[in-house]
Amino acid sequence: MPSLSSDELSSWIAEFRARGAGDAADPRAIDVSWDGSLIDTALIVARLGTSGTEVYLKRDIGGSPEWTVTFEARESDAQVSAEQVMTLATEVLAVGRLCAFLTERTAQHLREVAARTGAPTPAASDT
Repeated sequence: MPSLSSDELSSWIAEFRARGAGDAADPRAIDVSWDGSLIDTALIVARLGTSGTEVYLKRDIGGSPEWTVTFEARESDAQVSAEQVMTLATEVLAVGRLCAFLTERTAQHLREVAARTGAPTPAASDT
């Protein structure tokens, strides 16, 4: 798969927000083009405001359109109120929805590139 630019990822984030799917975690695309070994990856960072935890949404090298979420490790325990737990749940749900959206959008992108170039599309299990 061709690399995804931070501008393209930013446009996908804007598209996700426009759908009203939630943007409680304020995601932003990170440019990873500085490292040639990362040519086929993509990275988005979001911060969970309630807990202060950063999460990373990443697509690994290879043909799969699947995105994954990594939660940054915490240095200390967090004690929160019921209201804060509900806010955190909303933030985590928004990240989950964004991850699913990015996987769907990447699969669509792969199909479009394959149609233009004649390259094989990912296996059905990858989409």
